[in-house]
Amino acid sequence: METTLSPDGKLPASFREAFGRKVRVIILFQEEEQQKATTEDGSVRLMELAGKVKAFQGIDDPVAFQQKLRGQS
Repeated sequence: METTLSPDGKLPASFREAFGRKVRVIILFQEEEQQKATTEDGSVRLMELAGKVKAFQGIDDPVAFQQKLRGQS
């Protein structure tokens, strides 16, 4: 089945036979909508993460940390 979801997120009545049943839902977006989310190099999505990833916040000296990883210290 194919449909356009309304902003409220409710399934249209054409899916009534699935209501109350266990179903598997696969959502595929139109290609032009997917392309809006990113550029060729992925920079739009990458910039959305800027400042949000806290994986390295406990590293006081990034150069020393990298040297240790490379076995140079």
